[in-house]
Amino acid sequence: MVLGSFKKVVLGSVALAIFWILAVFPAVPFLPIGRTGGSILGAMLMVIFKVITPEQAYSAINLSVLGLLFGTMVVSIYLEIADMFKYRTPVFN
Repeated sequence: MVLGSFKKVVLGSVALAIFWILAVFPAVPFLPIGRTGGSILGAMLMVIFKVITPEQAYSAINLSVLGLLFGTMVVSIYLEIADMFKYRTPVFN
């Protein structure tokens, strides 16, 4: 693996740091955009800073994983509507 130019490494690290700050602290008072917005912002910064090309960013999207996550969220919402999360199995003492 070849390391990129110093400029790309620094700008990529800045974008990653911004993403992690927003992922760990989703309610930053000066920028309340949440985890999802932080993820999108980090990805946009990687392209804006020219760390990766738009073609590389597009090819990194895995539609199978996105479909699985979407389906999991839909099932989770319907289970919550049906009050399934209030029924818990007893925890071992």
